[in-house]
Amino acid sequence: MKQLRIYTLKDKNAASEYFQHHWMKHLSSLPKFGIAINDVYLGADNNADKVMAIVTYPKDSIPKELDKKYMQSDDFKADMVGFDLSNIIKVDEFWISDRLF
Repeated sequence: MKQLRIYTLKDKNAASEYFQHHWMKHLSSLPKFGIAINDVYLGADNNADKVMAIVTYPKDSIPKELDKKYMQSDDFKADMVGFDLSNIIKVDEFWISDRLF
């Protein structure tokens, strides 16, 4: 089960900080919870306030429960030290299927 997650942050500086510092930490913490990271992108131009990630959840998991468990974990809390979570305005989630090629 793959998901595209689009994080909209308050401005491009917050997005850049989130992308460069905190997502780098998620690369090692998310897999501990069975969530694989396929790609992470920082938006450009008119989307510079966005961070986009494609993640894969285990087939038999309940993603919302797994997300909750992760976000309550010490790993997540450590990843986010120094970042004001109110900088994240919204998170859009889109389920995606296999790609064409």
